[in-house]
Amino acid sequence: MVRPADEDLLEQLAKTPLAGLSRSLGIDVNQWLPIASSPLPITLRLTPGRHDEEWTREMLELVNGEKIPWITTSESWTMPFSKGDYPDEQSKKLMALLHETGRITRQEAVSMLPPIILEPKDGDLVMDTCAAPGSKATQLAEAIPNGLVLANEPSSGRLNLLVTNRGRLGIDNMLIMQHDGRHIGRMPEPGMDGIVVDAPCSGTATTRKNRELWYSWTPKVGRSLFKLQSDIALRAAQLLRPGGRMVYSTCSLDPIENEAVVCEILQRCPWLKLLEIDTERLFPSLICHRGINDWPILDENAEIVNWEGVMPKLPGLSQEMLNPEQRGMDAPDLSGTIRVHQHDNDTGGFFVALFEHVAERTPEGVARSMILKRELNREPVELPRQQKNKHTTKVATPEVISEICSKWGIEESKFTWWHRGRRVNVSNKIAYDRLYKPTVVNKKGDYWPGEDFHPLRVIHVGQPSFTDNKGIWRTRLEALELLRPHITKGLIEIDEKTMIAMLKGFTPLREDFPVSIERGSFILKCQDHLLPVWVAARVSLMIDEKEREVLRLKLGIEIEEEEE
Repeated sequence: MVRPADEDLLEQLAKTPLAGLSRSLGIDVNQWLPIASSPLPITLRLTPGRHDEEWTREMLELVNGEKIPWITTSESWTMPFSKGDYPDEQSKKLMALLHETGRITRQEAVSMLPPIILEPKDGDLVMDTCAAPGSKATQLAEAIPNGLVLANEPSSGRLNLLVTNRGRLGIDNMLIMQHDGRHIGRMPEPGMDGIVVDAPCSGTATTRKNRELWYSWTPKVGRSLFKLQSDIALRAAQLLRPGGRMVYSTCSLDPIENEAVVCEILQRCPWLKLLEIDTERLFPSLICHRGINDWPILDENAEIVNWEGVMPKLPGLSQEMLNPEQRGMDAPDLSGTIRVHQHDNDTGGFFVALFEHVAERTPEGVARSMILKRELNREPVELPRQQKNKHTTKVATPEVISEICSKWGIEESKFTWWHRGRRVNVSNKIAYDRLYKPTVVNKKGDYWPGEDFHPLRVIHVGQPSFTDNKGIWRTRLEALELLRPHITKGLIEIDEKTMIAMLKGFTPLREDFPVSIERGSFILKCQDHLLPVWVAARVSLMIDEKEREVLRLKLGIEIEEEEE
């Protein structure tokens, strides 16, 4: 429910450059402003494939959530309250529990548009160039369970958010890497099947959650980001295979960050063509607007500057930011792109453009970055592999794989197995087959041998699923839902009375446990509930407090303190 701002505040906001930007785009500010200054409703995706999906739906309905009608490719919900306006503490606690235990992912509704518009095919190799905190990357991974998402994030601090979201959802088809988006490393032929470039932007369409934008934004902010946005998109386009598709998006209203960047991409990447986004097919009930071809020049107060054939002297303004008519260039039809404004659907705002690498324009059949600048007149040289350390991800040895599969009854062929420190991660086959195994050729024609991710700076592959604990491979809680269909050993049936007692804090001595149990790592099973335990002198649950609370909620157990 939208809570309108008071009249004095609306009058104040109407005088800001941000309101001036909206007027210059033909937006009815009287309709836009009350929504653009109100809190944003919580929206989310339901995690597909979990054993308790139906229970999660019941919980969302309990707090009066409703499915978003215009999103049909995934199950998405909107709640009747904002992040700062929960109806009660129980609703707030429930939303946190569902998110933190991986049953839902909180994500702005309009932020779900780029993966939907990309339409990746299952089995594709897809990249998110600016992936943190990971909502779009995980959405892509859920859409292509037999494909692989390369989630790239340059910032070490934000990288941790990406790793957390991958782990929370138990996703095995994601590879996390760290590169400046303008300089993402080379990779095996033929290149990426699909790429999402959700570029760093001024966020002028995020006023419903970033209130300071009303007072900090001026047109020079968007201009300062234009080159960064264009350069990231250029590098992505160079990594896209012929026939592949690329989405460029921002959460900005500013044409300098949107349509102007699209023009720059088309100028610098003649192998790309701009596709018309089929809104009627993809989301017929979403109100959106077509991209514009003739945006104005704005001064620092967001007043329109009259064009007299000479570029005005304004902070950060350059030739590339002018509209096509002002630049005297053949005008691409930008109406194939889309804009979503905050007031039309009670959402945030967004801009999306869709490109395709025209196969006929690159007869070599590979991404542009992989075409040699000149013919090599010598034997190619093998380049050195990256130095290994304890944090390097490598293929797990047959001995380690055999130990784990024997312990847990998992069929080895179901995954590709990776070793990093004391952990073993699992992924699907594409990570090995398309990225790790092949050789990679540099621009001079020399090559890095296969069986390595170099020159990509890979941080994590797949899902951490097992940890070496004193020579015993125990399952990791965050991977339990992923491993659930594959574990056939190490399961111990218990009754509901024992499960409830343990959830209340009971940690029985091994000899007093109602079922015979050895020392080591096991999973207790009661109906469809799985509870990892570590057995030493006592039988101890290896689940965190959030998951315990979910189980208590399902079973109607009052929360009690654990025994010392």
